[in-house]
Amino acid sequence: MTMPLPAGAPATLREAFAHIATVTTPSVLDMKIMALTEAAAMTLYYKTAEGTDNAAVAALLQANGREEFLHAQRAAMAVKAVSGEDFFPPLAEDNPYLTDGAAPFAPVTKAALTGLAQGEFGGEALYEKWAANTDNDEAARLFRLNGKEETDHGNRLMQAAALLPD
Repeated sequence: MTMPLPAGAPATLREAFAHIATVTTPSVLDMKIMALTEAAAMTLYYKTAEGTDNAAVAALLQANGREEFLHAQRAAMAVKAVSGEDFFPPLAEDNPYLTDGAAPFAPVTKAALTGLAQGEFGGEALYEKWAANTDNDEAARLFRLNGKEETDHGNRLMQAAALLPD
């Protein structure tokens, strides 16, 4: 059963990603939106991996996907740390941001994966901003863990791009 969107959350995944990119001091709602978008990103990475017959590229994309769900879990733990409220990131079939299914992040080309990597590298700065602007030490720790792994995602995408023809 699809989880309802939290009150005040953007209606679509595209809007949620755009919203998250503007947040500097995260509210509990922002953390919930982050948990939902990170959980959706797992599915998007797996869907993207379906677009290649290169097993090494697919494995790198799927590794990023697995970590995206871990990021969702950490964002949910930050909700708990800040508010005391239990919040659980949904699996794909229950994620309100995936009700219309999931499309790949991008075509599996060198250029597309390189561009996607730049977005992941920006994720570290976003999470660092969140960590610096929260007064909850546990939430800040969780945000920094996610941020470091965003850079890992960018590096994996660059590795995957290097495996593809120009």
